[in-house]
Amino acid sequence: MPPLWFQRRYFRRPTCKGFLSQSTGAHTPDVAGFFEPRTFSVQYIVSDPATKKCAIIDPVLDYDEKSGATATHHADELLAYVAEQGFEVEWILDTHPHADHFSAAHYLKEKTGAPTAIGSYVKDVQELWKGIYHWPDFPADGRQWDHLFSEGDTFKVGDMDARHVFSRSYAGVNHLRDWRCSLYP
Repeated sequence: MPPLWFQRRYFRRPTCKGFLSQSTGAHTPDVAGFFEPRTFSVQYIVSDPATKKCAIIDPVLDYDEKSGATATHHADELLAYVAEQGFEVEWILDTHPHADHFSAAHYLKEKTGAPTAIGSYVKDVQELWKGIYHWPDFPADGRQWDHLFSEGDTFKVGDMDARHVFSRSYAGVNHLRDWRCSLYP
């Protein structure tokens, strides 16, 4: 569980496995957060209460660095919540390339058929990491996702409009946090 100050600041009402911020009216989302303690990451399911369609944001693929093994426990929790709520997944979104954990976006795509997406500046980060990790053959063109959002691109989650918003990075590294999903009425 995240610290109490974190829960009070970012979440309103606990649910079975996560925390829920309920819709405040027409065309506003329900947002469920799922804390992953190993990386101190929060995964989100943003849903349209009217249509029961949702987006999964920043899903974590479990990884054990000592053995090199991966698992899908946290991603499966997200899928269980989606099923329990009767949601249909429309998008699987990564907000940025995560240096602290692997994304479960491709696993969730296999399970749901929903497209994956990230901001187009991911190409710059991939090019940077390609050099850092000495991986000359790595395709640094974003093809690992189905869709690359550009600044201001809009899309739908159910009947709600969403917009890609570029946000500068943290820790002085440009483009690490290359987009935020803004839902607006």
